[in-house]
Amino acid sequence: GDAESLQGLSWWPLHQSGTAKAGAHDAVVRGGTQWTDGPEGGALQLDGTSGYADTGTRLDTAGKDYSVAARVRLTPKDMNGFHTALSEDGDRVSAFFLQYSGQDGNFAFSFSGTRAVATSEKPQPGRWYHLTGTYSQKDHLMRTYVDGRLAGTRVASNNVYPTGTVVIGRAKFDGKPVDYWNGDIADVHVYDRELTSREVSSLSSREPG
Repeated sequence: GDAESLQGLSWWPLHQSGTAKAGAHDAVVRGGTQWTDGPEGGALQLDGTSGYADTGTRLDTAGKDYSVAARVRLTPKDMNGFHTALSEDGDRVSAFFLQYSGQDGNFAFSFSGTRAVATSEKPQPGRWYHLTGTYSQKDHLMRTYVDGRLAGTRVASNNVYPTGTVVIGRAKFDGKPVDYWNGDIADVHVYDRELTSREVSSLSSREPG
């Protein structure tokens, strides 16, 4: 059924007990992190300087459709910077970024040098949002969804080959870890296909489980 297909390639609720529910790997938490309350029972709190989690899962973004999603909450600290909720390590730079862009004052699904910035209302710190980024190889369309609604699109292609795994709470740029998330992340999903807008809406509103 719907819930089954929305389980995706992998799912990390990031509730302290068992960080992975689907997929092969538990996420490994590193740096400045602690467990906190989330919208549905728990979340990973990240310090904005060193905290992240490695999912141990590689998403094939080269020539394939894919989608990534997470529930996120920002702190008021450094709302002018970049903070990345989900990315995948390439050799020198992330293959994609699901992030908050201080430069744009909003969420975005990004490639290096290109952002599909959300045009929805400016994110407020302390509030939970559901973010989804999808990519279609056929029409090279990046889509950014906020709380289940399409909020931004961009036509772009990306030639960064993923050499690492999907990471929660930071990105990579110039060969170095950057853009640490400052706040909380929960309910991370990774899909090896492009979700439809209806699926994104369903994913953002449904109770995890």
